[in-house]
Amino acid sequence: MNAKLNCGVIGLGRLGYRHALSIVKNKDANLVAVADPMDEALLRAKEDFGSIVTSNDYTDILERKDIEAVVIATPTKTHYDILVNAISAGKKIFVEKPITFTVDEAKKICNLVKEKNTYLQVGFMRRFDPGHVEAKKLIESGEIGEPIYVHDCQRDPCGPPKHYVPESGGLFVDMGIHDLDCVRWLMGSEIVRIYAQGAVLKHNYLKDMNDVDQGQMLLTFANGTLGDIEVSRNANDIYDVRTEIIGTKGSVFIGQCQNKPFITVGSDGMTYNLPHWCLDRFEQAYEKEIAAFIDSVRNEKESPVNAYDGMVALNLAKSARDSFEKSKAIDIQL
Repeated sequence: MNAKLNCGVIGLGRLGYRHALSIVKNKDANLVAVADPMDEALLRAKEDFGSIVTSNDYTDILERKDIEAVVIATPTKTHYDILVNAISAGKKIFVEKPITFTVDEAKKICNLVKEKNTYLQVGFMRRFDPGHVEAKKLIESGEIGEPIYVHDCQRDPCGPPKHYVPESGGLFVDMGIHDLDCVRWLMGSEIVRIYAQGAVLKHNYLKDMNDVDQGQMLLTFANGTLGDIEVSRNANDIYDVRTEIIGTKGSVFIGQCQNKPFITVGSDGMTYNLPHWCLDRFEQAYEKEIAAFIDSVRNEKESPVNAYDGMVALNLAKSARDSFEKSKAIDIQL
């Protein structure tokens, strides 16, 4: 087993900061340096994480010989160039979803990873959420028989900031990519056909931005099984993620109690305590995916969520967007 893994974090927004915190908390890793164009983000990191090197230029991290692994959590449109440079620098890589902004870029990264024999892990945190992990084990054990149908929903508490929408890829890419990866993984079969529809039902500013706040995806898998996914920005101040897998002998439901499974009873009636954002709901999952990254790199294991997984999920999400815009089902091709 190798010594502690020296890491750098590129991008200190909401998730980048969270990943940096996970590295600091991990006994097998050192947070050596962080990079972000915003001085305020660097100042916060310096105050919270102590003796680390900070820079406005991410290439400063890539040039450091003492840093073996990097976390990339920058805006999606910047991923491709940073990934190419990180691979060329010989770094082990964790990159937030989506892997790149376009499918062509993702294909090039897949080829480059293979050519350079690079470690790359994509940030699909649901694969590390305790509830989803246990459900996957249950499915693989055969206890519910063969999985034949999946229903999945992801509901954000509110609409996205206006400045974020043009860079996000829209509802089906920004949100739906998580659900598409999740159901593909749980069902153990590739999605071969997708039909999507959507509408603006609450946040009217999205109409002028060519996006929607409510969407549905109907799925056909390669083995003939079926599924549906709901993505919504209309959950009214709670973050609601649930998945149901129906098998030939039984079913497994994930997320019905979220991550705070308690109820309060009082004069106002019965109240369910639900998380308000993804960082609350998937707090354990975010920490566990970084722990898996550190462990896999230190012990030379294969990536649990590799570049191909990232490319497939992006292609599915883009195909969903294409289906919505064309109002027809799309046969999936890579």
